[in-house]
Amino acid sequence: MSAVWSSWFEPSAFSPHGFCLAWEPGLLWLHIVSDGLIALAYFSIPLAILAFVRGRSDFTYRRVAWLFAGFILFCGATHLFAIWTLWQPLYWAEGALKAATAVISVATAILLWPLLPKALALPSPAALRAANGALELRVAERDALVARLERREQELVELTATLEQRVAERTASLAAANQRFETALAASGVTVFTQDAGLAYTYMSKGELGRSPEEFLGRTDPEVIPEPPLSALLAFKSQVLHSGAGGRAEFLAGGQWFEVTAEPLPEGQGIICGAIDITRRKADEQRIRFLLHEVKHRAGNLLAVAQAVLSQSARHAQSVAELMDGAGPRLQSLARTQRMLLMEPEGQVTIQAVLGAQLPPFGAGPAPCFRTAGPEVILSPPAAMHLGMALHELSTNAARHGALSIADGRVEIRWEVVGEECRFVWEEHGGPPVTIPERKRFGCEVIEWAAAQALGGQVTLDFPPEGLRWALRFPLPA
Repeated sequence: MSAVWSSWFEPSAFSPHGFCLAWEPGLLWLHIVSDGLIALAYFSIPLAILAFVRGRSDFTYRRVAWLFAGFILFCGATHLFAIWTLWQPLYWAEGALKAATAVISVATAILLWPLLPKALALPSPAALRAANGALELRVAERDALVARLERREQELVELTATLEQRVAERTASLAAANQRFETALAASGVTVFTQDAGLAYTYMSKGELGRSPEEFLGRTDPEVIPEPPLSALLAFKSQVLHSGAGGRAEFLAGGQWFEVTAEPLPEGQGIICGAIDITRRKADEQRIRFLLHEVKHRAGNLLAVAQAVLSQSARHAQSVAELMDGAGPRLQSLARTQRMLLMEPEGQVTIQAVLGAQLPPFGAGPAPCFRTAGPEVILSPPAAMHLGMALHELSTNAARHGALSIADGRVEIRWEVVGEECRFVWEEHGGPPVTIPERKRFGCEVIEWAAAQALGGQVTLDFPPEGLRWALRFPLPA
C-alpha cells in the first residue's frame, strides 16, 4: 500500500506535462493563466454560496448548496493541479483528485434532478412582478378601506359624542321638567297617581289618607282605601278603564272629600288620575248654604222688626215729623246691629260688640259718658238685635230726659255671669231727678218686654230719684 501511495507522488516514472508542450513559454503561460483564473473563479463561488447559506437561515436546500460548493471547490483544485503537473508528473494524484470531483459531481446531480420540478414550479420574475403588483393593489385597497374605516370610526366617535351631549341635555331638560312638575304638584295640592290594568298603583306623587306613597305602590284599592267609598271608587275607575273615556267624581274617604279626575292610558295600560282635597271647599259650600239660609232668615226677621218698629212708631206718633223723628233713629240702630252681625264670621257677637255699635252716637264729648265692665258673653243674632234695640231706647231716653241730658251725667253698664245666666245692669247717675212716666210709649215696650222675650229672660225697671235702673237676666246659650 505504501508503494502505491509513493508511486502517486513519485514523478520519476512519467514526463511532466510541459514536456508535451515542448516547453514553449507562450503555450505554458496560456495554460498557467487560464487554469489559475479558472481556479480563482471556482474558489470564489463556494465562498458566495457559503455567504448566501449563512445569510438565509430559512433556505430549505442547504445540503444541495453544500454539495455545489464542494463540487465547485474540487473543480477549482483540479485546475491548480493541472498547473502543477506542467512541471511535476503527479498524474496519479491528479487522477485521484478528479475521481473525488467526479464522486461529488455525481452526488450533486443525483440530488439536483428531483429538485428540478420544484424549481420549475417556482414563479418566474414576471409572475412574481405580477403577483407583487396584485399584492400591492390589494394592499392599497386594504389601506384605502382602513382609511375609510378610520374616517367612519372618527365620524362614529363624533356622532357618539354629539348623541351623548344631546342625551345629557335631554336628561337635564327632563330632570328640570320633572322638578317643575313636582313643584307644581306640591304647590297645587293635587295628588297624581297611575294604576295598571289590574288597578294596582304604579306611581303616587304624594301620600294620602295617612299613608306614604310607598305604601300605595303595588297595591290595589281594596288594600289601601276604606269603605266607603271603596265600592263607588272601584266602579268609577273600572268604567273609565273599560270605556276609554275620562271622568270626574267626588268621594268622601276618612273624613276628607276628594275630587278625582281619571283618564285612560294608551293601549289599555291602565289609568292616570288626579285627586284634589276639596274638604275645605265642601265646608265653604256648606257654610255658604248656611249663610244664605241665615241671610234669608235674618232678612225676614229684620223686615218683621222694621215693620213692627214703623207700626208702633206710627201708632204713638201725632204727626209725620214725630214719626220720622222716632222711627228713623230706631231703623238706624237696627242697621248698625245688622252690619255688626254681618261682619262676624259665625254670626255670633259679644255684649261688648253690641255696646260698641249702639253707644257711640250718644257718647260724644270731652269726658266719657259710659262706663262698662263685664266678661265676654256670646249672644245669638236675635238676642244681639233686641239687646241693641233696648240699648238704643235707653240711650235715647237718657239723652232726652236722663243722665245724658246734662254735662255731668253718666251711665254705668255692668254685667256678670252667675251660674248659667247673665245679669246685665244699666244705671244712670248725675242726671235730673227721675219720675215715673205718666204713659208708656213704644220705647218703654221695647225696654220692658221685647228684649226679655227675645233673650228668654226677665227685665226689672226701676225709677229711683238718683237715676233710672234697668236690669236684665237671661240664660246663656248652650
